[in-house]
Amino acid sequence: MKHSNKIIASSLVAGTLVMHSTLADGQTSTSVNLSQDETIKRFEVHVPKEKVQDLKRRLIATRWPDKETVSDKSQGVQLDKLQELVHYWSTDYDWRKAEAKLNALPQFLTNIDGVDIHFIHVRSKEPNALPVIIIHGWPGSIFELLKIVGPLTDPTSYGGKAEDAFDVVIPSLPGYGFSGKPGTTGWDPEHIAQACTELMKRLGYTRFVAQGGDWGAVIAEAMGRQTPSGLRGIHINLPATVPPEIDKALNDGGPAPAGISTEERAVFDALSTYRKTGSAGKRHRVSLRHLPAGPAGNGVLRHLNRHLRHGRRLRIAARPRDVAGAPQALSFKTLMNPVTRNVARGGVLVLQGRSRIAP
Repeated sequence: MKHSNKIIASSLVAGTLVMHSTLADGQTSTSVNLSQDETIKRFEVHVPKEKVQDLKRRLIATRWPDKETVSDKSQGVQLDKLQELVHYWSTDYDWRKAEAKLNALPQFLTNIDGVDIHFIHVRSKEPNALPVIIIHGWPGSIFELLKIVGPLTDPTSYGGKAEDAFDVVIPSLPGYGFSGKPGTTGWDPEHIAQACTELMKRLGYTRFVAQGGDWGAVIAEAMGRQTPSGLRGIHINLPATVPPEIDKALNDGGPAPAGISTEERAVFDALSTYRKTGSAGKRHRVSLRHLPAGPAGNGVLRHLNRHLRHGRRLRIAARPRDVAGAPQALSFKTLMNPVTRNVARGGVLVLQGRSRIAP
């Protein structure tokens, strides 16, 4: 539980302390002009002591609801679990240590379409490293991705090969972390995808790939649909793909189509329950929305490299202009089959199966 506390605390502090701070909490230094109106500035995080203390005071002052009347999680987050987490956040969590982790990596700010975008940019020592932009989700932050920077940029130090190296770019989404908050509407996944492409081009990359999970997956898919020049492929760890016949059955509230496997039927039943009742996470947010402590963060993406290991479902498309069409060519059985399937069509590789996240 203590390890989970640290993970969730990083997400919570990034989402509460940092998100509600201003850019005055960070410092910029000498700017580098890549081209006119495309200034990139060095950035470091320095949250004032008063804000850290204020957050701890608010956590301690949490007004707790009554204890649940069941012994499981069916009524939402269990009171004792949340109290344990909040106690950790308010007493044991060391924000300065987390701040130092951020400042140990090169951070920058640049303005895209009127919004300051904060990002980490680490170049590999390997000359042929493949540039990758890694996009976090909600309710997450760049903290979830810090552990993969080393293995991706310096794979030989982690038992990998030089040809596995990446230049890594990790932006904070608009409104998250130290990125600015949009002052107008229109910052949907399509717009953010365009901003991610602009960021990579602004950094001088003429070829790159994109990775995303949760909302990051939605944004990475949007990048694929937009087919910008230079984007060589996308990788997502949240494949939200449902074939038409399955989607129709779910929307109509009817039974599962005939001929699907036991495993596929279990997935169908889970999706049906989700559409009828909503996820447990949604119930948690509703029950806790008035609490200063807020909801717990999501999981941590621990490992990513070019050679996929098998364990959890994912989809990877090698050419962005075929991303939109690729899922339709895969059957529901292929999508849900636990055995990895490589489908090659006209030079397009779609890997569908499972990927194991290293412990």
